[in-house]
Amino acid sequence: MGAQYIFVFLGGGFGAVCRYLATAFFAARFGAAFPCGTLFVNVSGSFLMGLIMGLLPLLPRGVFLPENLRLLLAVGFLGGFTTFSSFSMETLALLQGANAPYALLNIVANVFLGLLAAWAGLLLIRALA
Repeated sequence: MGAQYIFVFLGGGFGAVCRYLATAFFAARFGAAFPCGTLFVNVSGSFLMGLIMGLLPLLPRGVFLPENLRLLLAVGFLGGFTTFSSFSMETLALLQGANAPYALLNIVANVFLGLLAAWAGLLLIRALA
């Protein structure tokens, strides 16, 4: 098995555990009427993706292998952490439960805030570089 699979595997497992902890925290704190935990992981994951993808090209080749870090962090960790499939299912459940306003809010918040967070992460790295 190639090393790239190990990086994705390790990152994905850690990301999935972090997603579980985050969504459980938000559900306990704010209730389950609106999927705040999924919104949090999607927005923060988008921000982290912007940071990672902005930072990787700036790393010196001798310190880290950017491709291995990309596999570990972007593909593995963020692939396990972000929950677009959960977002889709929760939105569908809101629509089927005749809760169209929350479904629309969920769609707009995840897409708009996710894009905004990814852009902010990229801008932050560019400003610091």
